[in-house]
Amino acid sequence: MTKNIRISARSLMTFLLIAAITSAFIGCGAAVLTHGYTGGKIRTGYQIPLMPDGEQTGAYRSDDLSVHYRYVRKGDELSMAGTVRFGSGTQFNFNYVDYFNLSLLVGDSQGTILANHALASASWVNLTGANSQVNFSKNLRIPPDAAVMAFTYTGQASEGGSGGDEEGGGNIQFWEYPISR
Repeated sequence: MTKNIRISARSLMTFLLIAAITSAFIGCGAAVLTHGYTGGKIRTGYQIPLMPDGEQTGAYRSDDLSVHYRYVRKGDELSMAGTVRFGSGTQFNFNYVDYFNLSLLVGDSQGTILANHALASASWVNLTGANSQVNFSKNLRIPPDAAVMAFTYTGQASEGGSGGDEEGGGNIQFWEYPISR
């Protein structure tokens, strides 16, 4: 019985060592492949000027959605609040937004990304109800040389049925990735 326990303990230790080494290699590979936004460029046409101080309001629109926002900037502090409304194509063709993530990219005067901040994350937004929007409010620290911003998002809308035929259940993914390398 002691021999079986020893073999099992040795097998378990070997398995855990192999798992740890494999995880380390996978983790290193993922770090190289998912390096983040910093250092990339916000594409021309997506850059929204960031005023050096004071309160500003604005709206960003795409085919998928509109973001109505208000921010107050004091030095390296940015307080931003707003509302995301999904586009008519999404609202007319789908019942739910299964998931949605909105982030703010902050860049210097050349559009080089200095930082990114998550603004909103939502799931199961009912597009058929009265409250089919996503609200956000964040206090952020931004680099002192921040001069432009841009919104980036990803999401998925669905019909809310089951199956992939006429019975419903279809979905569509939508995103905006205004970044070039």
